Amino acid sequence: MSLIIAGGWVMVPLLLISIIVLTLIIDRSLSYIWNPLPDADQQKNILEKIQKGEFAAAETYFSETPWLKNYASALGSSEKMPFYEGVLAENISSLAAMMDKRLPLLATLGRISPLLGLLGTIIGMIQTFAVIAQSRSGIDMELLAEGIWQALITTATGLIIAIPAVFCYRIFLSIESNRLDYLNRVANKAVLYKQSQNNAA
Repeated sequence: MSLIIAGGWVMVPLLLISIIVLTLIIDRSLSYIWNPLPDADQQKNILEKIQKGEFAAAETYFSETPWLKNYASALGSSEKMPFYEGVLAENISSLAAMMDKRLPLLATLGRISPLLGLLGTIIGMIQTFAVIAQSRSGIDMELLAEGIWQALITTATGLIIAIPAVFCYRIFLSIESNRLDYLNRVANKAVLYKQSQNNAA
């Protein structure tokens, strides 16, 4: 608490940002843990079944995962081409929006926090040198040192918030990219199979 007080008013928004960042990281982490993709063996099995046209089996795999139920329905849709392709694309877009939820906010806060910290440091340095400039007894090194370390508290706080925020953002982005890549691979194989069936007919 003494460090927060020493850092000045900039510590208030930094403290609020730290709470929001922590909440977002926990929220996104739990979302990915509670909504997994099928395991690696199942993923491979699904691709093989789609390639063979066994859509019902693949649909069953995805139906077992709550967040992919709509995707399973889209995969097993009886729509003809090109409507079938559109249904899959729309569903994948919805899943992308769901996974991307709140990630831009996390990225923004990760960028803002060090800037706020730097602002707090600059304000603190200005105040410190203003006091020294008004002093008639010369430069008090103890006062100067105290003012500088207090001013630097906000920069350190901003970096402490930004580092995990940006790190987690990159991890979440990677997870989202890998998931969408796999779902697109499945969709592409399904579309190719449907197209081959239409050409054969």
